[in-house]
Amino acid sequence: MNNNLLSWLVFFVLLMTGGIARSESSTVVVELETPRAYGYSLGDKIRLKAHIKTPLFYQLETGFLPNPGPLNDWLRLDSVELSDAQSGFDYALAMTYQVFKSVDAATELTIPTLPIRFSHSGTSETANIPAWTFGYSPLLPKSKPEAQIQPEPELSAVPISPDQHTLRLTVLWASAALILLYIGWFYGKIPFLERYSGAFGQACRDLKKLKKLPPSQETSQKAMQCFHRALNQLAGETVFAAQLPEFFSRFPQFKSLEDRTGIFFQASERLFFSGHPDTKTLIAVEKIEELCLLYRKLERSGRWI
Repeated sequence: MNNNLLSWLVFFVLLMTGGIARSESSTVVVELETPRAYGYSLGDKIRLKAHIKTPLFYQLETGFLPNPGPLNDWLRLDSVELSDAQSGFDYALAMTYQVFKSVDAATELTIPTLPIRFSHSGTSETANIPAWTFGYSPLLPKSKPEAQIQPEPELSAVPISPDQHTLRLTVLWASAALILLYIGWFYGKIPFLERYSGAFGQACRDLKKLKKLPPSQETSQKAMQCFHRALNQLAGETVFAAQLPEFFSRFPQFKSLEDRTGIFFQASERLFFSGHPDTKTLIAVEKIEELCLLYRKLERSGRWI
């Protein structure tokens, strides 16, 4: 009999304990993170943050969050934002309020509770973000008569001397002009400042003059001499056809032009040393210039001047 009574007592205690645990576990917990509680006046904005812990399977109904707008005759809700929750919490809501109350003396004002709603197991449950009280002061002291209250005069504009900015702007424009001029010169886009540095740069300039002459064997020979002179200047010695492999070994950056250069040396030999020169031995100045331009491009690659 005593054992049965003891069993019933244990069962009753466990049942009550379980009921309490279930009751506690089904409670929405809201902790309010607040700024300072004093020093506010007309027009100030106040930002509060609510950290919310919910029971299992509780879901915040974001569609029922309060809409921004007036809450009473002196308080406006500017925004409600869902932000990242801290560790141990499920949700975080950031509320921004703005105060518009006109008072004659320092007082305390209270931001009212804010309802929020959760859904679980097909039902809804409402919880409240707690109210918060803060110190509020008038913009003007009550002890000062209104007749003595004068608005501060408008600040006059402080003159700023443009000289320093004019100098900087002049330097900036001059630098930009020099850079553009250099780019145009580097890529040969300025006729009176064409970039003809290097051996083949000089050759291209001479060939441009020869192109104005009528086609002839003499013109072809002079054009070919421009090419040979530039190649010899680049190599630092006279380059013959048999020395071309050695030349391209010393200057591998021109390796891609080896075959075309060999063809030109053969044409040059016919042009200068043929016993019976005829029109077939003539070489157009444009063809020689084309090869010189390729050499010039490779010659000046990687160089600033």
